[in-house]
Amino acid sequence: MVERELLVTNPSGLHTRPAKKIVDLAKTFASEITLEKGDKSGSAKTLIKVMKLGITMGTSVTVRCEGEDEEAALEGIAALIAGMTE
Repeated sequence: MVERELLVTNPSGLHTRPAKKIVDLAKTFASEITLEKGDKSGSAKTLIKVMKLGITMGTSVTVRCEGEDEEAALEGIAALIAGMTE
């Protein structure tokens, strides 16, 4: 298992469009990918679970990946979140 804490810098947080990008990317990996915000967590492969976390700009989120391609999954999701500007 690998994990990394990331700061969301997207001005509108992870609303529907950015959340969908995360879900679409997460589904390309075999690993289980979980996003955690405070005491809430949800699968990064399910849009409604990502949306329910209420991730806004300036929020720290932990990305946790476990599985055969966990390193690639973590790097991919981290790069996507870091590069979001809309």
